[in-house]
Amino acid sequence: MNLNTKVIVGLGNPDSKYENTRHNAGFDVLDNLVLRHNIKAENFSLNKRLYAYISAASFCSDKVYFAKPTTYMNESGKAVLAIKNFYKIDSNNLLVVHDDVSLPLGKIRLQKEGGAGGQHGVESIINSLGGAKDFNRLKIGIGPDPGGELRANYVLGKFTKSERNILQQVIELASNACCVWLTSGIEQAMNEFNGLDLFAL
Repeated sequence: MNLNTKVIVGLGNPDSKYENTRHNAGFDVLDNLVLRHNIKAENFSLNKRLYAYISAASFCSDKVYFAKPTTYMNESGKAVLAIKNFYKIDSNNLLVVHDDVSLPLGKIRLQKEGGAGGQHGVESIINSLGGAKDFNRLKIGIGPDPGGELRANYVLGKFTKSERNILQQVIELASNACCVWLTSGIEQAMNEFNGLDLFAL
């Protein structure tokens, strides 16, 4: 087990037609986060064995890997399992960033364990990890949830112009939360960021 290695995985769909969609909020956060480490998009390299584009940086005394799976959202577990095993990390050193339709746009929430809550990417990860639910998550609110049959088209729809303006602030907030997780752990990040609402600031 490698205690000095951490991995942040952003979930989304890899095809260009899914860019700027609500379901790709995890990719958006990861793209912003790596810029803070002076990593450009072209520095990501495809690792077919890990089913992801991978880049790395040093953060304090840790080695941090950033991963964008090449699987579709519903098969995210395939990539996360391969990444987790390859880098020999435990769940405490894994953070999965994903959209959450049950949270309103403007909010994020960190969580250290729990169910999928209807998020199919997280559901795939739990299944691939043999039912383990103890990995860290950072949820990006994309609600309100239209519910029922409307949900699938909603999450795959693109953000409106006004939503994109809010999303940019959310992405910055989420990137800050990732940095706190890296330096101080999930509990501290939860204390600082859960409950914040950009509409209330």
